[in-house]
Amino acid sequence: MTEEKKVVSIEDRIPRLREARRKQANRRFIFYFTILLVLIVLVVYLQSPLSYVRKVKVTGSQFISEEIILKQSHLSTEQSLWSFQLKDIEAAILALPEIESAEVKRLWSHTVTINVTEHKKIAYIDQGDYLAPLLESGHTLDYVEKVDYKGDAPLLIGFDDEEIRQLMIEGLQALPSYLLSHISEIYHQPTEANPYQVHLNMIDGFELLTTIRGFSEHLKVYPSVVSQLDKENPGLIEIDHSGAIFNQFSNEDTTDPDLEIYEEGEENQLIIEEDE
Repeated sequence: MTEEKKVVSIEDRIPRLREARRKQANRRFIFYFTILLVLIVLVVYLQSPLSYVRKVKVTGSQFISEEIILKQSHLSTEQSLWSFQLKDIEAAILALPEIESAEVKRLWSHTVTINVTEHKKIAYIDQGDYLAPLLESGHTLDYVEKVDYKGDAPLLIGFDDEEIRQLMIEGLQALPSYLLSHISEIYHQPTEANPYQVHLNMIDGFELLTTIRGFSEHLKVYPSVVSQLDKENPGLIEIDHSGAIFNQFSNEDTTDPDLEIYEEGEENQLIIEEDE
């Protein structure tokens, strides 16, 4: 018995093919129409106020005003949230001398956040009646009156020479924060033998005579030197590349480095061994 083959006539297959092609064409039309519709909606959204920035929020600023940062960013509520590159805004803000780093983000609430990190304040430069706050970048801020000085950074006195001041800035930049906070004033006291000599008043009552050359390295041994001394009897510590020597104050105490009143004699002088 032979298997009977089912024969489909051409008249039966043509309607089915026509229907399959019609469904395929409909699916293709719906696909392209959806893409076109999305593109139209997207273009309309980007061109309409619905896409505009509603708020720009600045955080992290202390020395520089939010208004200056906003002006530098060129952001406004009259532009689309998607009309700018974040990296371009960050680069523009970094051009401000007070700014060390900047991070710009978009939020779906149509808000742009700008978070900045400013250069640290490392000193004040004495300008007579006023003080010029000095950042670690070397940039000075607007003058402040001496009565507004809060002791939050050392005073630099006698640093009129630009080269000397820059070397001093580099030395302060290399100091850890805990050491920087221990310095009250720094006087530039050049001698013929050492034009880079400086005299420091420390907040713990000691005074320090050292040099700008190797300043940070000399200051880093200060804690170990002071730990070997009696804080009830402060004096002058001389630190250079050869070591440290301590001279106790005389009974007539002084915090003026120009007076230099110390006990004389070897009995009042202590050569200190630095901790390894």
